[in-house]
Amino acid sequence: MRARTLVLIVCLFFLLPPLVAAEVFELVPVAAGVYAALGRPDAPMRIGCNAVIIVNQGDILIVDTHMTPAAAHALQAQLKSFSDKPVRYVINTHWHSDHVQGNQAYFTPFPGTVEIISHQSTREDILKKAIPSAQESLQRLPGQIAQLEEQLSRGRDAQGNPLSETEKQRLQMQIAQSKSYLEELRQMQITLPTVTFDRRLVLHKSSPQGEREIHLLFFGKAHTRGDVVVYLPKEKVVITGDLLTSGLPFPRDSYPAAWVEALKALAELDFEYLIPGHGPVQQGKEHLQLVTAIFESLVTQVRAAVSRGLSLEETKKSVNLEAFRQRITGGQKQMDAVFDQRIAQTIERAYLELSGKLN
Repeated sequence: MRARTLVLIVCLFFLLPPLVAAEVFELVPVAAGVYAALGRPDAPMRIGCNAVIIVNQGDILIVDTHMTPAAAHALQAQLKSFSDKPVRYVINTHWHSDHVQGNQAYFTPFPGTVEIISHQSTREDILKKAIPSAQESLQRLPGQIAQLEEQLSRGRDAQGNPLSETEKQRLQMQIAQSKSYLEELRQMQITLPTVTFDRRLVLHKSSPQGEREIHLLFFGKAHTRGDVVVYLPKEKVVITGDLLTSGLPFPRDSYPAAWVEALKALAELDFEYLIPGHGPVQQGKEHLQLVTAIFESLVTQVRAAVSRGLSLEETKKSVNLEAFRQRITGGQKQMDAVFDQRIAQTIERAYLELSGKLN
């Protein structure tokens, strides 16, 4: 982190209400009244995405609600340590389960006062995709837990390799989290957004520092078909959901060619700090520009392959992004496999998109 970031955070700790040590989340001050909630790796439940807390004069806005209601309740408990204001707004940046399955946790403590806001496509996809996905997980999870318990009992992983003590501890934590998640799935009621919009929605709020505008922006299909960016122009902060993450974003439901244009539109905003859907808070636009360059090169190469009539497998072999590998993996060998997997998945999506086979 740059020195300027450290100076800002130190200053904010003096200007803002004190934060107690968190059991589940690290609450990182990003601007006055704006905190990134980053899940701790040793949390007793599945966290999923980052969340963001925006403290206004009379209420609080939350961006994304994590994988489970338990995680959302844990964040609410930490909120009480420095603010007694009610949560008035919840933003779902897109439909993926790790961003929306905690929605229901905000209706019990704040009945009749909370609005959940999303893009109109996100509401549709929560209904048509997120809810069926949760039902499928409920069916699969008992078998997956049994397999993990068998590995722990045998002391060997799925490939038959002996488990180290560290790996055994990690497996024990995974089993505990999976069992906790299974119990939550059995009781979960995925809650739909109550307010939707198409291109732009602006909330005009007051903060201790004066008037605040909270812009909700849709730049087109990208990571999903309904990604929302939350932009605070006065604070120069942007919250991207999984439109951008650390490393390469997960492309399972993406539209890579359109995603490039959305990233370029994002870069046009005047911001200094970016809170991604996963990973640490970013300063400046360096990582955004790197991911944009990777996706743009990939899309250009896939477009050329499609125009030549190449098959998907031939297209995968023709795309070369080695010039970017070191910059995105940081030279970490364990990240090479992730890079290769994400690139292969993104090529598949781009191939379908540029062949006219994605809705």
